Amino acid sequence: MRAAVAGVEGLWDRLIEVASRVGPDDRSRSTPCPDTDVGGLIRHLAGVHAAAGGDQDAPDSAVDGLRRARAAQIAVWDGGDQPLLVAVDQKVHRRMLQASCLDLWVHTYDLATAIGEPVDLDQDSHALGEAWRYLSEYLPRLLARRSGPAEDSSVRIFVRGAVNHDAVLAVRDGRGLWSPDRCGVEHRVSGEPGALVGLLTGRGDPEDWRRRGALEWSGSAGEAFVHGARLFG
Repeated sequence: MRAAVAGVEGLWDRLIEVASRVGPDDRSRSTPCPDTDVGGLIRHLAGVHAAAGGDQDAPDSAVDGLRRARAAQIAVWDGGDQPLLVAVDQKVHRRMLQASCLDLWVHTYDLATAIGEPVDLDQDSHALGEAWRYLSEYLPRLLARRSGPAEDSSVRIFVRGAVNHDAVLAVRDGRGLWSPDRCGVEHRVSGEPGALVGLLTGRGDPEDWRRRGALEWSGSAGEAFVHGARLFG
């Protein structure tokens, strides 16, 4: 659990680092987050702490709001005198941490992309692993919904790098599931955690991820997955 908290802390640090390089002319730039410009994204991430920062168009004030949001969230994860963690079990706590990893990584991607900074898919590997684990629980239902109740299909999903995931995403009798049985599955998707998280959240383009060597696929089910599997965005 502590490693997951450290992943959230690292993502906040990188988000604040990217936000500190946002200039006044950048704030109206569009981002990959639908209907949100750079300034709006920073306000969203700072949340209630943005109002305490004074003029949110001032770079120092905007970053201060993010720092306060970081401190508040880490205090919750670490417990302290916060009542939230008393009311949830460890599984729910872990899911909340994974959701934070997803949210922070995706929006740091949005912010960096908007101001023209490259995204290093080898960075934040542990946090990306947590984000992938969060998303992977939704994929069986997504595939079942897209395949239809009468169609059986399967695609092998292999995540490279720090994430230990090599399993078959299958639809059997209209029900989606993860299966460890990989024998005979010809359709395949493999990629870096960052590319798969980006893909599933509607960030980036599959062909661009492929050109960068971060994503590969084969077979009709693999093709359908990379071009149609979107959980968000």
